[in-house]
Amino acid sequence: MLKLNKYLFKLDNMWWIIISIIIVLIIIFNLFVLVLNSKIEDLEKTIIWLFKKRNNQVVSIYQVSKNYLTKPEEIFESFFELKRKDFWENSFNIELKDKLNTYKKIHNEINFIFKVCEQHKNIYVNSKYLYLKDSILDKSDEIWKKLEIYNKIKKEYNFYKKLANITIIWIFIK
Repeated sequence: MLKLNKYLFKLDNMWWIIISIIIVLIIIFNLFVLVLNSKIEDLEKTIIWLFKKRNNQVVSIYQVSKNYLTKPEEIFESFFELKRKDFWENSFNIELKDKLNTYKKIHNEINFIFKVCEQHKNIYVNSKYLYLKDSILDKSDEIWKKLEIYNKIKKEYNFYKKLANITIIWIFIK
């Protein structure tokens, strides 16, 4: 009987050790999810900063091209309206996923502005315009790469977050 009690005591302690290890692993996993969320927020800030930097350069294109274009205000009007909308969205700390629609429209406007400017030979050979265009295209490429990384990490994060929520609920149910 004594051996049986000793064996049950060891078995009981073993269960507590296993449960403790599982709880520690769940806590570590949830901390990992929190750190991943922080990384995503940093990446969002970087992407927004890159968009702002690129969009601010378009204003310089306006300054360079306004002497060559007829009615430059009309050509850049939609861009400036979208830039105001972007400023408003930044003022209210709207998340990146909600701002992407505005950024997509701004990107289309930038393409339109390039097409109009490229039709004028005096602008197209202007060194300031060429420098700004290259810089904007480089920023757009960098934004695209960051967005690809962001979308991949965000997808993984959403999966991990669901798992973390399930594990927390599981702990409280047990």
